Amino acid sequence: MFAGAESRGAFLGMVRRLDSGLSELLHSGRGGRSVFSLKPLRFLSGYSVVESGSSFGGVVFERGARCSLEVAVFDEEASRRLVSILATSPLGLEVNGVEFGLVGLSIRIIDPSSVISGEDAVEALDVRFLTPTYFNPLRGDQGYKVLYPDPEHLFASLVADAHDLTGQGFPKPSELAEKVYVSGLEIRRPRMETSRPAPNGFTGWVRLRFKKDASTGDKKLIAGLLRLGEITNVGGNRTAGYGVINVSSLAGGKGRVNESQESGAH
Repeated sequence: MFAGAESRGAFLGMVRRLDSGLSELLHSGRGGRSVFSLKPLRFLSGYSVVESGSSFGGVVFERGARCSLEVAVFDEEASRRLVSILATSPLGLEVNGVEFGLVGLSIRIIDPSSVISGEDAVEALDVRFLTPTYFNPLRGDQGYKVLYPDPEHLFASLVADAHDLTGQGFPKPSELAEKVYVSGLEIRRPRMETSRPAPNGFTGWVRLRFKKDASTGDKKLIAGLLRLGEITNVGGNRTAGYGVINVSSLAGGKGRVNESQESGAH
């Protein structure tokens, strides 16, 4: 069961009970762009998987089960208002009829420019797509979706977010894509069990290795953009938990030297 849409609905429902105006801003975005992304409910303890008969497509919770949900907010006004209501009037979540009480809250303030500029130059990057991911085409019929980790589409998503968050200029996605090649790939399109219609997406893994003409600056920038993508998600429908990634850096193909761990607010 992919609970992305249900997680978004629960989060927005909680916010709506506390600040209807903020809920509308989060729902509608600003200037045609989303102001938040979401990493869906992640089950931690107190649950079991059965064949059927639950509101979560086979996941049954015990009383006291623990889950985590992570939200990244890209708009300063929205983030300040969200922190204010959560700090003063914390509420639980109701997802598919299952009630979750809030037992802990973690807040991080992140400087996107520091994330982008804080990476070392490496020879390759492993990108794991942990939740269904798709990209909107950069050209042609927008009714079709790109269901594989094409570097240009991946970098287009990352550059757009980096520009919105920092105001800085970045190379064109096609120019960045020319600096890497796919040296490993394993993806699949999982069967989507949701309580409402949802776009298809792929999950899996891709290894992006830098070409010989990639400069140190190219390597650091691409690695930094991908680290930002761990916070913002990538691709389409990120408010519903699509496009959650995990990035591992490799030096000279000899192994991982800087692996980011999946994290969440508990």
